[in-house]
Amino acid sequence: MLRRDFLNFAAMTGLAVAAPRTARAAFQPYAGPFFVFVSARGGWDPTYFCDPKPKDPSKFNRLYDYDAATHKVGNLPYANIPVSGAALGLDAMADPYLMSAKDFFTAHGDQIRLINGINTETNNHDRGVKTTFSGRGDRDYPALAAMIAADRAPAHPLAFISSGGYANSGNLLPVTRLNSVSSFQKIASPNLVNVADPMGPTYHNPDTYQRILDAQAARTMDLSNGNDLPRIKTSANELYVARGNMDTLASVELPGALVDLPGNLGDLERMMQQTQLALAAFKAGLAVSANIELGGFDTHANHDINQVRQLAKLFHGIHFLLQEAEAQGLLGELIIFVGSDFGRGKGYNGPGAADGKDHWPVTSMMAISGDPGVIGGNTLIGASTVDDQLPMTVDPVTLETLDDPMMGVQIKWGEVHKAMRAFAGIGPDHPYSSKFPIIAEDLPLFG
Repeated sequence: MLRRDFLNFAAMTGLAVAAPRTARAAFQPYAGPFFVFVSARGGWDPTYFCDPKPKDPSKFNRLYDYDAATHKVGNLPYANIPVSGAALGLDAMADPYLMSAKDFFTAHGDQIRLINGINTETNNHDRGVKTTFSGRGDRDYPALAAMIAADRAPAHPLAFISSGGYANSGNLLPVTRLNSVSSFQKIASPNLVNVADPMGPTYHNPDTYQRILDAQAARTMDLSNGNDLPRIKTSANELYVARGNMDTLASVELPGALVDLPGNLGDLERMMQQTQLALAAFKAGLAVSANIELGGFDTHANHDINQVRQLAKLFHGIHFLLQEAEAQGLLGELIIFVGSDFGRGKGYNGPGAADGKDHWPVTSMMAISGDPGVIGGNTLIGASTVDDQLPMTVDPVTLETLDDPMMGVQIKWGEVHKAMRAFAGIGPDHPYSSKFPIIAEDLPLFG
């Protein structure tokens, strides 16, 4: 696979590549596990998929009937909402790319560890996203995806890929971000006259272009060697390494074509393309973790259609991620964490069918592993109350849900992240735990 082919593919998906701070020697391909963090941006409604409530138009649910005894797959409860393109404002061509909660749990329930009743402690979007994906909303902590990548393979070219969501790296490593397609095409292929035609004419012949690259490298080295200011020296070194190590990307085996969906599914199409790129980088051994995002969950209006539609897209997008990982021999090494800014509720913001639900701090999250034994699939932890959609406490040892709110521990993102860090090998004695401490109870949420 030619470097030009990778850059063209990356440009189509909006990839912008950053490089590590220090020069890379030859490195061993990273073999896993691989971590994907999926953000349902805007604030999803857990009562519409994994934390169902009895039907009550004045409260949480005026859309579906719920029977706690039958509406579950294994140990995982689901909101019994059928989906179809016609019912969700799409055409019939969208149906193969939509998935109900029931179908999603049926297909992957043995791979899912579900945590309900998490107290996000905020109704603010920015703080909610930061808290969900870093563990603390009051500090600029690195995303857990960045922390894991920095711990496992900081020198790899695409160690942490972010296609949206919370991507603060905490200066632990650079981030490979998804950016504007057109601007990246120009940066990635500066010698092409027409970046849309990667095999087309160039501004300079190969020999002349190589002399330009050599002159750039020499000038960058002069800049680095001639400055003692750490910031300038570091920036010059980053630029030098970024230009000098791009050929390592040639090992990425790209898919034959990007996902191209029919109908009004552009956001899902982008999510699935992000998946293709992340898996290609994983398979090449160049990446450790990736952020993937699907937006549209901020449903202050038309909740019963828009929320269900976005959840149906999200489930199909995760299903696609698992299917593609299996096809590429990566499934057994894949670990997925799925979360959102916060929840929605606790009731509707109006009596009309087109009304919505506002921000609510009580939410849920899913952890999914290709190998069910890794994460402990078909597992439900936590709950929210039936009457008020408030978080219930759990026994700190058994994780059994307790009826007395004065007993046990309330699950917050601090508890979740402390457990996720330990699961990923970043325990209490790790330097990152000292640098970015989380004050929370120890709960065996991931075994």
